Amino acid sequence: MNDQKIKNLLNKYLSGEATRAEAFIVESWLESFQQDEVEAKDFGTAEQHHLLAEQIIAKTLGQGEIAPQKPSHTFTLWKKLTAIAALLAVISAIAILYFKQGSGEKKPLLAMNYDKFVTPIKEFKQLQLPDSTVVYLNANSTLEVQQDFTKQSERRVKLTGEAFFEVKKDSKHPFKIQVGELQVKVLGTSFNIKAHPTTNEIKVAVKTGKVNVSSKAAILASLVANQALVFNKDKKTFDVQADEENGKALWRDGIMVLDKASFAELSTTFYNVYGIRLKSDDSELLNESYNFTIRSSRTWQQTINQLGAMINKKYRKEGSSIVIF
Repeated sequence: MNDQKIKNLLNKYLSGEATRAEAFIVESWLESFQQDEVEAKDFGTAEQHHLLAEQIIAKTLGQGEIAPQKPSHTFTLWKKLTAIAALLAVISAIAILYFKQGSGEKKPLLAMNYDKFVTPIKEFKQLQLPDSTVVYLNANSTLEVQQDFTKQSERRVKLTGEAFFEVKKDSKHPFKIQVGELQVKVLGTSFNIKAHPTTNEIKVAVKTGKVNVSSKAAILASLVANQALVFNKDKKTFDVQADEENGKALWRDGIMVLDKASFAELSTTFYNVYGIRLKSDDSELLNESYNFTIRSSRTWQQTINQLGAMINKKYRKEGSSIVIF
C-alpha cells in the first residue's frame, strides 16, 4: 500500500467516512502501536496513547507534527510505521473477507473443506459415508464430502457426474447435495442424480421417499417415488415427469437405460462404459432423441453395430472416437 493510499484511508477514518472494513484496518494498525511493550511503558495512559495515535496520523497525512511526549521514540515509531504499512495490504484483504461491507455481518475466512472421491471410466464405486448413507458413484464421476460430516448441522456433499444415494434418515441433520446450480435436499430416501458437465441436463429421479430440488432462486419441485425432474442448464427450465427406470439406477448392474437422451448424453454414456467418444457431423443425428440401452457385458463393437442398425447409419473408428455418418 503506497503513501497516498494510506493518507486517503486515514483521511476517511478521521472524517468518519470509513467503511467498517476500513475502520477495522486503521484501528488494528493503531492498536499495534499501543500493544508494543516498550512504548506502552513510556506512554502508559489512554490520553497518551491517543496523543501518540494523533501524532502518527498527522505525520502520515503530512499535516506537521504534534509535539511528542517522548521525542526519542520518533525514529523507532517511523521504522515501525514503514513495516506496518507493508502489512496493511494483507490486513485489508483479511478484513474484506471477514466483514460484509456496510452491514457488519461476519463471514468465515475459510471455505468448508471437502474430501474427494473419484471414479475413472469403466468403473463405479460403492461408498459408505460416516452417517451410514450409502452412495453408488458411477463411472467418470466425483463426490465431495464435507469434512467432519457428522458434526455439522447439515450433511453436505457435492456431485459431478452420476450417483445413486441411499440416505440414512436423520430429521435433525438434512442431507444436501450440491449439483451444478441445483441443490437437492432430503432427510432419508433413495434417488439417482445424473449431472455430467458434457451434457445439457441435470436429472433427479426418486426411487423411495421425498426429495426437494431447488435452484438459487426458489424451490423447483418436491419429488416422490417414481418421479423425476429434468433441468435444462442453458434455458434454466425444468420438467417433472413420471419415471420408474432412472430411479432404479440399473447402471449399478451394468445396464444403462437411455430415455429420450440427447446425442451428448448418448456419447457420454458410451464413453463412460467403453472409453470411446461418439461423434458426428450429421445435424439430424445431433438433434435426435435416443431410446437405447447400453450393457457393459457387451463389447463396444456389438453396441455400436446395434445402434447403427437402429438409426440406419454407418460408422468408422478414429483413434479413441467413433464417427457416425
